[in-house]
Amino acid sequence: MYDVANTQNQSAGYGFSEKQINSAYGSTEIGYKDAVYLTVTARNDWFSTLSLPEKESPNNDLYTSASLSVVLSDLVELPELFTFLKLRGGYSQVAGGAESPYSLNLNYRIYGQGHLGASLGNIQNGSIPNENITPFEKNETEVGLDLRLLDNRFSVDFTYYDNETDGDIVGVSASATSGYGSALANLGVITNKGVEILLNARPYETEDFSWDLTLNYSKNDSKIVSTNDEGTNLSLASPRSRNLTVTHIVGEQYGALFGTSYERDDQGRIIHQIESDGTPLPRVGPRKILGFGTAPTSVGITNTVRYKNLSLNFLVEGKFGGQVFSGTNAVMKSNGVHKATIDDDGGRDNGFNVSGVDEDGNPFTTTITPQRIEDYWSRTYQIAEENIYDADYLRLRQLSLGYSFPSELLENTFIKAANISLIGRNLFYLRNTVENVDPESGYNISNSQGLEWFGLPIPRSLGLNVNITF
Repeated sequence: MYDVANTQNQSAGYGFSEKQINSAYGSTEIGYKDAVYLTVTARNDWFSTLSLPEKESPNNDLYTSASLSVVLSDLVELPELFTFLKLRGGYSQVAGGAESPYSLNLNYRIYGQGHLGASLGNIQNGSIPNENITPFEKNETEVGLDLRLLDNRFSVDFTYYDNETDGDIVGVSASATSGYGSALANLGVITNKGVEILLNARPYETEDFSWDLTLNYSKNDSKIVSTNDEGTNLSLASPRSRNLTVTHIVGEQYGALFGTSYERDDQGRIIHQIESDGTPLPRVGPRKILGFGTAPTSVGITNTVRYKNLSLNFLVEGKFGGQVFSGTNAVMKSNGVHKATIDDDGGRDNGFNVSGVDEDGNPFTTTITPQRIEDYWSRTYQIAEENIYDADYLRLRQLSLGYSFPSELLENTFIKAANISLIGRNLFYLRNTVENVDPESGYNISNSQGLEWFGLPIPRSLGLNVNITF
């Protein structure tokens, strides 16, 4: 067989994959008095990633959309305060196929590591194939307005949406004994409702000075309406500690962090197992919802201040309402390099103070000997609840200081315009509720959000930008 992996003493490898979408698309637009517009579209997609010889389930989907916009400021006389007013609404459908090609059946490859002169092969799939996968479909209804006031000094762009995703294609958790990390499946029904608001304002302006302000706000409420025919939980990715899974649970928000908890009594006190030498070790409780990995609220604030030829621009961004399981902090605690493993009133040589109740419900406060502190924190490594953090943050995303050279300085040159700027990105946090890690450094970029494990922080960068127009 002519294959680079089927050669002797080879040390190179290669990969190949391709996918294709064939489409038929049409649209119609009707206008009335240059102020009312109706647009209707229809599209059919055929997905190669959902195609397989003799496959009975469809590999294509037909989806449509209709949108209506009315520019009221061009239809009726509005008060002088209003510069522009447009209302819009629409209904749309979107379909999609699987991301990875060749995932509907078993695929084999030459492994490239020979044994006694013979080539070896293996199954390439990391997920259990499913030849019955069909396109997912998303249906959305949206209404909004675009309002501008005082000769565009102030503007509001508002959107309310309500959408439903049916049959999303995801890799659900599979038993390790199967030899696969996941199984391909069409998830049931997920709904999302929310608002998006964009505010623009120029609060102050003179010939030499101006201040522009932009506020971007979004709030999304998600819900798992159904999973499969039985309504069972669907487990997605897990951290390496295996004490938690990102799980879709009917009736809950998208992406629940479902993991082991502290066993507690009716008053919420942690129950401990008392060892023979009196050392208390927290008991591992049942799995439950510990948080949600997708933040529902996002905020962005941009300010641009100009004074003559100088300009200052900065962008502050943040997300709120989500949680994260931090594997970095879990390992730090189990290895004794986290500040939580040392009491504030002394070093490790003084032991570690613990309060709670024993298995009979008797409250206690005791000091664990230095030799047993490691055992205490090693037990907490099994308890996902210990390392769940609110993932709220507000960071200075970008800061730039620029200078535009006056036109009179360039009059007798071949340069029409010139600008120089100093730019910094991801400079620092104004607020970060996750200790020791960057809340944006996720474990993966798939549907399983809210996991972190030795994540690298987003780099801070400084740059100089020179823009010259000839």
